Amino acid sequence: MSMKPSIMIRICKLTVFFLFISFSAQSLSVAEIVFEESNDDESKAFQSAITEVNVYSESESEVAYSDYCSSVVPESVTSSKAYTESFGAFDGYETGYYIGGNGILNPKINTISNSFSFETRYVSKTVADGVWKIEGSLMFYESYDPIPSPFHLKLHGFWSEFSGNLCMVGTGSAYSKQGNLLTPAAVFRLRNLRNSSNITTLITGTLESLSSSDWVNYFEPISVVMFPLLNYEYTSDFREFTHQFSGERDGLKNLAFNELPSGRFCSMIMGHVNEFKLQYTRDCSSGKQTCLPFVRLNGYLPHFLSFSSIRCSEVERRIRVLIEFRNTSHVGKYPFFNPNTTLIGEGTWDDRENQLFVLVCRFLDIGESWSNAHVGDCTTRLSFRFPAILSIRETSSAMGQIWTTKTANDSGYFDRTIFQSTGNHMVGVPGLKYEYTEFNRVKNLCLRNVQLLRNKGQRYPSGHSTDLKFDMLVKSSPNKHGWGSADPLAIGYQLYKPYLFMMDLPGTMQERAVPVRLMNVSYEVSITLQTPIDAANGVYVSYIEEKVEITAEGIYDSETGKLCMVGCRKLGSDNQVFENASVDCEILLNFEFSPLKPNQIGGYITGSIESTWKSSDLLKFDRLEVYSAIYKTDQRKSSIWTMDHETTKVLLSNTLMCIFVGLQLYYVQNKPNVLPSISLVMLVILTLGHMAPLALDYETLRSNKQHGNMVSPHNGGLIELNEVIVMVVMVVAFLLLLRLLQLTASARSRDSNRKSLRFAEEMTVIVIAFLYAAGAKFTLLVAREKRRLDVALLYSSSVKYWHHSIYNDFKSYASLILDGFLLPQILLNMFSNSKQKALSCSFYIGTTFVRLLPHAYDLYCNLNSVYYSMLQVSVSPHRCFVSAAWDVTIFWGLLLLAAIIYLQQKFDSHCILPSRFRHLESYSEEFHS
Repeated sequence: MSMKPSIMIRICKLTVFFLFISFSAQSLSVAEIVFEESNDDESKAFQSAITEVNVYSESESEVAYSDYCSSVVPESVTSSKAYTESFGAFDGYETGYYIGGNGILNPKINTISNSFSFETRYVSKTVADGVWKIEGSLMFYESYDPIPSPFHLKLHGFWSEFSGNLCMVGTGSAYSKQGNLLTPAAVFRLRNLRNSSNITTLITGTLESLSSSDWVNYFEPISVVMFPLLNYEYTSDFREFTHQFSGERDGLKNLAFNELPSGRFCSMIMGHVNEFKLQYTRDCSSGKQTCLPFVRLNGYLPHFLSFSSIRCSEVERRIRVLIEFRNTSHVGKYPFFNPNTTLIGEGTWDDRENQLFVLVCRFLDIGESWSNAHVGDCTTRLSFRFPAILSIRETSSAMGQIWTTKTANDSGYFDRTIFQSTGNHMVGVPGLKYEYTEFNRVKNLCLRNVQLLRNKGQRYPSGHSTDLKFDMLVKSSPNKHGWGSADPLAIGYQLYKPYLFMMDLPGTMQERAVPVRLMNVSYEVSITLQTPIDAANGVYVSYIEEKVEITAEGIYDSETGKLCMVGCRKLGSDNQVFENASVDCEILLNFEFSPLKPNQIGGYITGSIESTWKSSDLLKFDRLEVYSAIYKTDQRKSSIWTMDHETTKVLLSNTLMCIFVGLQLYYVQNKPNVLPSISLVMLVILTLGHMAPLALDYETLRSNKQHGNMVSPHNGGLIELNEVIVMVVMVVAFLLLLRLLQLTASARSRDSNRKSLRFAEEMTVIVIAFLYAAGAKFTLLVAREKRRLDVALLYSSSVKYWHHSIYNDFKSYASLILDGFLLPQILLNMFSNSKQKALSCSFYIGTTFVRLLPHAYDLYCNLNSVYYSMLQVSVSPHRCFVSAAWDVTIFWGLLLLAAIIYLQQKFDSHCILPSRFRHLESYSEEFHS
């Protein structure tokens, strides 16, 4: 006896409803806690329900502004309907930093981001003089569980331009440490927010909970600081401080920005170099506190200094910047602010000396709360320049000094400290060149080994090939090994730009046109060596790491593939970051590229790095054997090869889709009676699956057109043409699917059996929705688990990275839904007990083949990446984002769905069910009767 359809519908709908509640409010976490605390089934259900009700009860009514803010800014009414999104010195979107918020926000700001955003959506003048009505939202990204949602608040209130006070109230949503959904109410107050700002302006404020401390929605007060973007006034007149920077005019040649194209100042100052390694005087090693403008970081001297631009003016060539001291190098991974280790400055570019001179101030009165913080003590100075000449002993593309104008007897005095960029990041800058200085050593150690005869029939990477940049594995002794990279700094008279094009320097175009066998080259080689020290059951469990940085220059022979260089390395460990550190320049580097072969992905590289000191010398180190591999002959060609394969894959898939959908249209034209039996859900999934990439590709193509983003000046037009062709084919496939959907819906509405088919389609929707929601829930749980694993590793990734990771996870899940496009048709056949052959073999088998193509391509990528992964060469995650096992699983799953459709259309829609269920009446027939 079959179940009544009405009961079946109610059960399915209730199941979907409870799954939705679990998905949105994480009631599963609440249920787990209750189950652990009670053994009584009734009390468990009651307590779970009460928990959910309490979470929402506190925010049912809107928070009254007058109860919390009337003494700060009196409430008023707007004088007109006109509104804007900015006010005072605030743009429509501002960012700031915070501390506190325990209970909702993660208090470990020493390892994660402590930034937040404030967005205004409504700003309108009121009848009160100088008072504005403000509506906006706060977003704190580092809540306890930012994967489902960060801490978000919707606020409304008023701002007085005369007092500079802002007061707002509202409610929001966040997750507790236990994973429960909270809806806290809060009051947000800011001080010192006026129509303009200068270097000493610091907006401070608090966000306070309106709940009692024993309530579930309570959180500890949050202190915030903000740096407004609008109406900033550069108040420092550097002509008054000229004498304080006179010691920086060292006569060295620096890059001149007055030769740069308009609009390049800000990007060159902050866009290319924003992290520097500090070099102290040797007196700092004794523990003296005169090396920093503040106390040490956890007892250690910070190794790095970083810049973060707040505001930059191209016309005036002036900049407002945060200057932060760090122990580790992780700038750019996530925004972080600690006023105890951060300075704020205002700088201007000196065209005469080609240097940036910065007036620097400190954050004062910093305690457990930032409410009373302000900017002052502007006695620190900083200079910043770009050397015009690089050499083997000086490869830093940017450097500077920081010092104080105080005397040694003054409180807060510190010694002058030098900082340098960690490498060459200045590309595309006129006047920058490399100067070769080791001609004699190269002649004695390298030229004597040059083969006079060329290797006939063999071809090696050219001097301008991007193959000259490579990763390596290094071995020194049976137990000492490591890895590293070799990055060209200059090739001949050209500066090398990884993965991009060479930058032509003045006077080199003629030389470039003539093939040269022996070319001057300069390299930066970075190596990390590991020496095992502890072993457990024969397995080493800990290592001593040693980092070696070598700058080298020498000769590359493009007809033998031999690269010979002499190098220099700075001596001392990472903790000894002292000025004028000793340099060991008795190093010889030899590498040999294997010949390139037609249709081969790449060749091998072997070589050695050895010391030329005598064995009795203390600077002598063991010979390092080097093994590596290279990509294709040219990285640009490799990129274009990859893009060609991607384009071919998409073009082939969409072309085949047009053919198979066309065959289905021809099939239903000859057999129109099968149209009502085609699943509308299946067609909607296929149509949306082709519409989404079409919209994204159009937006990408439009953006590339606007910004002129081309892969190569020689091939960009061809690639853009290919994209247009692909888009045209995608449009055709989309329109054909849309036509099939329209025909099916029209035939369904006129069919005499439409009620039973409608019921069967509704049942299909319910089951599909349940499965898709469960899959989305599982995807979210997996993403959250990955996030928690990263938290355990001291937050090695940023919030933006994880938002991007979630996006990729759901994009892969959407692709999986599209792979299972036949599932709705299978369910419709079962619920309607269809006897029709609704789908042509060419359609469901052909479309299955189309869906198999991307997974076959991913398998190809994964198999080819095994060779590179052995040498720690990364593979693009955008092409090969799923594992081989997952691809194989999807492969067999697609074949299974196609086989089920074949069996249903050949025998019976219930043929896949166990034999005792095959003769039951369908729900649709019972409903129809």
